[in-house]
Amino acid sequence: SYFMKIEDLLHHLKPGSQMNIHNKPFVFAGKAKITLDGGDVRYWLYEEDGGFLAVAPDAEELVLFHLLDEEIDPQGGMILHKGDEHEFSYEDAGVATGVDGGAAAEEGDRYSFSDYESDEGRVVRLITNENTGEIKAYEGTVVVEEDILANA
Repeated sequence: SYFMKIEDLLHHLKPGSQMNIHNKPFVFAGKAKITLDGGDVRYWLYEEDGGFLAVAPDAEELVLFHLLDEEIDPQGGMILHKGDEHEFSYEDAGVATGVDGGAAAEEGDRYSFSDYESDEGRVVRLITNENTGEIKAYEGTVVVEEDILANA
């Protein structure tokens, strides 16, 4: 097996492709291209179980998000999750300008998201589909290209 570069992730994955990220299987379902209000582009690579790998090509930044079952309710700029305080750290919004395969996003829908970070660097992200009002909560960890192994 070999590790996946961002270029590979964005251009060479087919639905059903299998990878290991942090030694856990990740089965690629499809991707959404999110064009942020400021013009930057993000890619959300969805896994079959509803999680996704967020790719910021310009920053070469990768964050692996797992869908959370519980409802997460921010209180005064903070989220308590698994006993840890997560402080509000970042928010942005954009439109899904391209959707391929089984991405859990609808083309043309607008998504706003806000991140809350713990002292240990764990992230909780809330994503709101502004077209439907649906809110989903995810837990994220930063990964690097060397953490992503193709199952070749």
